[in-house]
Amino acid sequence: MTKAIRVENADTSDHKVMVQVWEKGRDLGNGSIEPDTMVEEHPLDNPTAMIEKTIWAERYLVIKEV
Repeated sequence: MTKAIRVENADTSDHKVMVQVWEKGRDLGNGSIEPDTMVEEHPLDNPTAMIEKTIWAERYLVIKEV
């Protein structure tokens, strides 16, 4: 199922936030799986900075402080 996700930097400190979009690795059919791949990266440097992305079973977000 596809979901629209909105992430906002709601913190007023000087710490920055990074949102990464990742896709799961494919099954190669021989018992091994490709590594997950980062397809996009978006900094949310300021309070109220926001991004909206779509996720599904093979796509996920990583949100981290940088």
